[in-house]
Amino acid sequence: MSYQSDVAKVKGLGSAKHGFSHWWMQRMTAVLLVPTGLFVLISLLRLDALSAQSMVVWMQNPIHSIVLLLFTLTASYHGALGLQVVVEDYVSSHTWQLILQYIIKLSMILLMMVNTYAVSSVLFG
Repeated sequence: MSYQSDVAKVKGLGSAKHGFSHWWMQRMTAVLLVPTGLFVLISLLRLDALSAQSMVVWMQNPIHSIVLLLFTLTASYHGALGLQVVVEDYVSSHTWQLILQYIIKLSMILLMMVNTYAVSSVLFG
């Protein structure tokens, strides 16, 4: 006995297999963005001036750098998950879906590497 509809059988559509984990990670990253984003926002608003020098001094505090890095990495991953859903829902060509998914993942990895390098170079350098 099959639980698929007739249309799904014809189209070859089945379960997404990774749908729940994708949904769960989207929610978990959203939840993590709230406290880290608030911490970064409030910390930056409490600075005397938003000059480059005051930002460097702020980022040289390990707690600030860790939270900032966690915020930027989580935001990058959360954004990539959201873009993946947009591509899956609105791009009809399977070839273009694959191309755009690779571009999104590559961009996310590159952005995460740049963020990590930038924060760690200020913290340690």
